[in-house]
Amino acid sequence: MAHPRLSKTIRRSIRIAPFAAYLVAVFGWFFSFGLQTAIFPGVINYTLNETPERLGLAQASLTAPMLFLLPLAGVLAERWDRRIVMSGFHAVAALGAGLLAWLLFENLLQYNILIAYALLVGVASAFVMPARDSAVNAVTRVAQRMGRPNFTLQKAVILTSLVQFAGQVLGMGAGFLAGIFGPAPLFATQAAALVIGALGAMLLPHIQKRHRSKDTVWKSLLGGISAVVNSSVLAPMTLLMLAVGCLVVGGGYFVIVPILVRDEYMGGYGLLSSLLVIFWIGAFVANLILARIGSVEQPGLLLMAAQVVTVVSMGLLALPIPLYWLFVMVFGWGLGGGVAITLSRAVVQENAPRDKVARVMSVYQLGLFGGMPLGAYVMGYVVAELGPRMAALIPMAGLALVLVLIALLTPILQVKRVDPA
Repeated sequence: MAHPRLSKTIRRSIRIAPFAAYLVAVFGWFFSFGLQTAIFPGVINYTLNETPERLGLAQASLTAPMLFLLPLAGVLAERWDRRIVMSGFHAVAALGAGLLAWLLFENLLQYNILIAYALLVGVASAFVMPARDSAVNAVTRVAQRMGRPNFTLQKAVILTSLVQFAGQVLGMGAGFLAGIFGPAPLFATQAAALVIGALGAMLLPHIQKRHRSKDTVWKSLLGGISAVVNSSVLAPMTLLMLAVGCLVVGGGYFVIVPILVRDEYMGGYGLLSSLLVIFWIGAFVANLILARIGSVEQPGLLLMAAQVVTVVSMGLLALPIPLYWLFVMVFGWGLGGGVAITLSRAVVQENAPRDKVARVMSVYQLGLFGGMPLGAYVMGYVVAELGPRMAALIPMAGLALVLVLIALLTPILQVKRVDPA
């Protein structure tokens, strides 16, 4: 990992506003993520020509480590220097992508190596996410002290989401080139983006550690879980993200869409990449609208309404719609997803106890990313049995049921915006 003294030297050499440095780190990571999202399933589908079950297992491996590591990573993010955690694990992921590029150039890639790569990226993601998500609070406070008193946390989260979605869109758009140049140069590009993100993390200002008690790691971990479970706001938000991660992202986005593209529309890298780009363009547009609106005073209500759009879009996948309607549907799916990701993150950030932000965010992220491997693994077998169209009815019905339960049993529709102290 990056040494603190090296980080200090780089910050003295390169002058950049703290929030801008934070956005560089966010962009580097999510450009890489977007590129990986386009070319990783493509390598499995087109280079190795694997089955839906094997695709589901490989996609599950990308997020499976988070299921075990995220709560612990959230505790450690409060005890370690978050700049070092972010830059160090950016470098770990860059090493994995660079190695994969070399193996592809040499025609040495095998399925089990892809699984090992996916697990490595999953470990890096588990540590990067709580460190990055909890750092936005501190960086926002620094920006306020440097002359931007009206720069609220919700605005910071919306701007971060804009950069995140822009990075993903550009990364997935670059994935289109895999059909021309092959995936190897693009994995090398992914590695370079991760190195840029590591540099942005090293340029962050000093972030004060939140951990001040003498609690053990285990007791701190349980404290973060308890803060979520016992909250009438944080608990339903995490449950909703669990449903989205398992049913929509893991099952639909990771498995159903790639198989649908290959088996129903006879498409390759280009079509798959284009659909993924359209999804994140929808998410980007949604956040542009949120940025124009400014502060959303009832984020819970808007968040739930956006998920209804996702339910409808998932159901449309079951119909034999023309290709251009598939693009329209995926764009609508992205609009709903963009609102959900941003507002749910903002609500959790605003309502988390100030001394437990990283831990709470790790549990929240565990809902989203912990559900992905289960959804991807199970949906691989479901798609193999039912086909991609009929399989889409399962995540549609599951998410609709979760939305009804949350609306009836929790106060999420009445949640108001909060300005954290």
